[in-house]
Amino acid sequence: MSTPGFHNPEIFEVLPNARLSPTARDVFDVLTARQEPGGLVRIRQQELAKRLGIAQGHVSRAIGQLRDKGLIEGRQRHGSVLIHPLLAGYESLAHMVNHLQDPATFVWPLNFPTGDIRPPRSGDPRTDTDFDPDPDGGEDAPAPEARPNLRLAG
Repeated sequence: MSTPGFHNPEIFEVLPNARLSPTARDVFDVLTARQEPGGLVRIRQQELAKRLGIAQGHVSRAIGQLRDKGLIEGRQRHGSVLIHPLLAGYESLAHMVNHLQDPATFVWPLNFPTGDIRPPRSGDPRTDTDFDPDPDGGEDAPAPEARPNLRLAG
């Protein structure tokens, strides 16, 4: 199984515009570190809470904020989430382009400004730290049982 090594760098430049809470940003960092190519992440909220050392209620609120901003799919499957295709990791640039052009890929709207780039909050406690969203060193995600069926909004 290959690991997602290519990310769309331009979309990550506007991620501060989403104005995520520090907890939501930490949860998103863990999700992006644990994703399969194309953005599917198999992880339970209990595991996220344990990994970040916070209560599961905080993780649940952070997941809600990520969903409200459009960073993850609104329909959460039990134990898995789908990162927005523009923010997902891919095997290569060609894999990303093919996935985004596939008519079966559902690309939902992002609910934050993606124009001008805003700097991160000055009070972000992770600034100038060595925060590691995946302290286990990037262990392999479980092998996918089946690719999710994605639909194009229309």
